[in-house]
Amino acid sequence: MRTTAGFDVVRELPVASVRLVGVLPHLDRPFEYAVTPETAEAGPGMRVRVRFSGRDTEGLVLDRLAEPTTDRALAPLRRLVSTDVVVPPAMMRVCEDVAARSGGTVGDVLRLALPPRHARAEKADRAAADKEQAQEQGTAAEVPDAAAEETAPETSESQESQEPQESQESPQSQEPPEPGPRPGDRYVGLAALLYRAGDPSGPVPRAALTLDAGDPWTVVTADALADLDDGQGALVIAPDQRDVARLSRVLTARGLAHEVLAGTEGPEKRYRTFRRVLRGATRIVLGNRSAAFAPVRDLALVICVDESDDLLEEPRAPYPHVRTVLQCRSREERCALLFLSASDSVPLRALADAGYLARLDPLPAPVTSVRPHIVAMDQYLRDREGASGRSRLPQEAMRVIRRGLTRGPILVQVPRSGYVPAIACTFCGTRAQCPHCAAQLSITGRGGHLHCRVCGRREDGYRCPECDRTQVRAMVIGSTRTAEELSRAFPAVTLLVSGGAHGALEDSEVPDDAIVVATPGAEPSPPDRFAAALLLDADAMLGRAAFDADVEAVRRWRNAIALVRSADQGGEVLVVGTATLPAIRDLVAHRSGAFLDRVLEDRRDLDLPPFGRVAEIIGDKEACRSFLETTDLPDGSEVFGPVDLEGPDAAGRARAVVRLDPHRSRELADALRAGVAARSARKAHGSLRVRLDPPDVF
Repeated sequence: MRTTAGFDVVRELPVASVRLVGVLPHLDRPFEYAVTPETAEAGPGMRVRVRFSGRDTEGLVLDRLAEPTTDRALAPLRRLVSTDVVVPPAMMRVCEDVAARSGGTVGDVLRLALPPRHARAEKADRAAADKEQAQEQGTAAEVPDAAAEETAPETSESQESQEPQESQESPQSQEPPEPGPRPGDRYVGLAALLYRAGDPSGPVPRAALTLDAGDPWTVVTADALADLDDGQGALVIAPDQRDVARLSRVLTARGLAHEVLAGTEGPEKRYRTFRRVLRGATRIVLGNRSAAFAPVRDLALVICVDESDDLLEEPRAPYPHVRTVLQCRSREERCALLFLSASDSVPLRALADAGYLARLDPLPAPVTSVRPHIVAMDQYLRDREGASGRSRLPQEAMRVIRRGLTRGPILVQVPRSGYVPAIACTFCGTRAQCPHCAAQLSITGRGGHLHCRVCGRREDGYRCPECDRTQVRAMVIGSTRTAEELSRAFPAVTLLVSGGAHGALEDSEVPDDAIVVATPGAEPSPPDRFAAALLLDADAMLGRAAFDADVEAVRRWRNAIALVRSADQGGEVLVVGTATLPAIRDLVAHRSGAFLDRVLEDRRDLDLPPFGRVAEIIGDKEACRSFLETTDLPDGSEVFGPVDLEGPDAAGRARAVVRLDPHRSRELADALRAGVAARSARKAHGSLRVRLDPPDVF
């Protein structure tokens, strides 16, 4: 809220500096407009409508000026959309920082940060705010009168009536119960981070915390939020809406008021929640990727859960990762930053090695109390079972299921959904692709025919293009086929499928005696956890065509392991794959950093992220080539390509990759940003997309 004196001063300034939303890259700068009597209340951070390039455009007021910086006549502000300060100065600086780091425009970042305005939601919330304010003022006026009339007699009567009772009570009944140990108390440094959260002086606390499988992230997060002082704001970002709902249930059970700002809500509900957060009606906000810019009042703590999940990668320009947005907010708003995850990640390890993040390790504890018993199908187990040991579902897996069903539900994780989502030639192993669109051929059900998942073409006369054979085999078995095989082995047990066409299974829909077959990310989280888990087709998940396939596989496996009970409670996990692979051995070892150390060493030798800043340029051939020729890239930049893209929709398109030392990342971002702006100014033909550090660049 502005003071009356400050408001009068602003009204007297006749020029408004406006930042336009969503304009062309070469126009991404403030513009000046004349303030009219109708828009005299327009202040910094308010939405306005202006005339730009012959059409009405949305803008945000940056500042009010006494004089313009140009001699040209200024166009007037067309309309003041709302008097709400939707982008405070600190948030505007965050948007500018995100744009600079991502090599994009501030207008595009503002489009990500601001939900579309909904007039009806704004009107309803404004009325609700006025009502709340009136009730608070009425209560404050009534309290002194009531206290003067009734305090004295009630106090004397209550003291007389309570004295005999207090004399009869024992001292032990008056002592509050001692709180039990909390999962977060095991991690050294977490209490210090929460204590310093919101401190305006000293260094800003930032840390990464890798949770043991036995410590639920929802409980640790709820404890951290409860430890904040009254009036301090907090923001929690989780990858999936189901994760947000799980944390919301825990906070509701504890009586912690909070708001959920999710992109899946309708525009009216989302904008009403946005306004409640904006006016400080609540201090705790939960959400997914779209809530990273939530205007939390007095923000003291930001928690990001599982930051390596691909759902936290923004698919719209300028493609900033949530991690980047939260880092900018922590720097600008001086709020504590905490990354929670079930497995360590390469970006967080690099930030920790650079001294940006502190690593919070737990106190020593028995392994059986913090994680389930994890076993990989090694050579000994396979030889002991004979031919069954080399099958997809060995007898050891069946024994784990039988033992687990006596105690609770069973989780079976498979890499892919569907029946047989990928097939190959039996003789030479060439993947079966559609001759029409080059997509993978698959089988939808038992006894089904080969068909294309993209164009829907049925392929009855398939022949391998390499060896001309007609026999095919399954490369990956999907969740539907896995559930069918398990139903034949356990006909009396309830079989449930989660993920893919079946949809995600809710946590409350898991019976105590069920087998749940799920794809990564779609696993439900029953209240009492799973009694056992099978991680099938581990080699297939590691064989994904990506340079980070091993790290991503470990992350998905550890997220599934975190849903299983500890070994003290009978929880066990069986990994079916090549037990000698480093990624699988990392699951069996407890808190070993050998696997990630090896990954970082290999990436350093190959100049892969995070040891190289990478940019990807994709577009029409001529546009891609012209962009590389006209853009003044920093000295030392390595340019790979452009090369023609392959695929049915890639005709006439090319791709190039630019790599530079990470310490000069800002130089690369500035150069690409200037190149895009110059291309926009000269109205170059052809489409082009520039991304910094895309996850699938290699």
